Amino acid sequence: MRCFMNDKWLTILSAILFISATLFAGTTGKIAGRVIDKNTGEPLPGANVFLEGTSFGATTDLDGNYVILNVPPGNYTIIAQYIGYQEVKMTGIKVSIDLTTRIDFQLSETTLESTEEIVVVGERKLIQKDITSSQASVSSEEIDVLPVTEMTDVLQLQAGITRDAGGGFHIRGGRSNEISYWVNGVSVTDVFDNSMGIEVDNNSIQELQVISGTFNAEYGNAMSGIINLVTKEGGNNYSGNIKFYAGDNVSNFTDYFYYIDHFDPLAEYNIQSSLSGPVPFTNKKLTFFANLRYNKNDGYLYGQRRYNPDGSWASGDTLLPVSAKDDPEARYVVKDGKTYKVVPPMSGEPVPMNWSKKYNAQAKLTYRATSFLKFNA
Repeated sequence: MRCFMNDKWLTILSAILFISATLFAGTTGKIAGRVIDKNTGEPLPGANVFLEGTSFGATTDLDGNYVILNVPPGNYTIIAQYIGYQEVKMTGIKVSIDLTTRIDFQLSETTLESTEEIVVVGERKLIQKDITSSQASVSSEEIDVLPVTEMTDVLQLQAGITRDAGGGFHIRGGRSNEISYWVNGVSVTDVFDNSMGIEVDNNSIQELQVISGTFNAEYGNAMSGIINLVTKEGGNNYSGNIKFYAGDNVSNFTDYFYYIDHFDPLAEYNIQSSLSGPVPFTNKKLTFFANLRYNKNDGYLYGQRRYNPDGSWASGDTLLPVSAKDDPEARYVVKDGKTYKVVPPMSGEPVPMNWSKKYNAQAKLTYRATSFLKFNA
């Protein structure tokens, strides 16, 4: 019995370690650099380098080098501090999936009483030495300003991606079933047709990455390209938003499209909301992100209601005697011992023919055990 229990706990522990390692694959970036004296060029060992507003940070070694691992994609402000030197703050530092952002600091000596800090706006270099493949990354800030509502619309804007009439994507001229899809380090490729198995709302995306060649070993079963998504996480402070838009399709081509000249401000509307922050009473170690969306669209094709197939006989309906030529699918009613066919009144009201309704809900829990270890669910 004891041996069985030991094997059981060993299996559970192995599964947890495997899942933890999987969640880190292809979901984070790295910041590395060197801190030196601005005047002498000598390294500054023991300097503190950290990301403002987070628990991520590092201390420089004897050569002044530092590395901050497992940084979620996004824009950060990074600060370097050393006793007897002015504090330097760099803003607008972008971290991308699977890439190393190099940030070097040059600190100037100052008196201990001085509280002055130096603020530098960071700029990404045109050539990134650690990129070994053709890829493109789109951040959440860039998605917010794009005139699109769906994740598929963002993909269509990327170089090298085309979309066929059936909605399938093609990268580098390959087939649509040769693309591998990943969300938060987990493959979501549908095993039936190799399409994307789940739908992710634009408001939930932290970064979207498209890789079109020379894939890393962590991405398997991909022949044409890789689409990798990382969803947003909750932060140390509460934040949220509500978005709403509405509209309609209007035209004067009524000879081709019935009822297209009618304007209804709520024929199409979209409402979505998100909320994120720390879970109470967890010392900000457990955070959440939740996103809800509802989309309703009547479309642009309308018909005219001539008969209600769900209708039943009621007072005021026309009753016609049944003949042998009547449709056997028609509805009938017996009255005064005679059988009659029900002919409901024709209302003639417009009916949407290509309408759609979409519900989308996503949530993410993040537990930060340490600055180097976290669990997502």
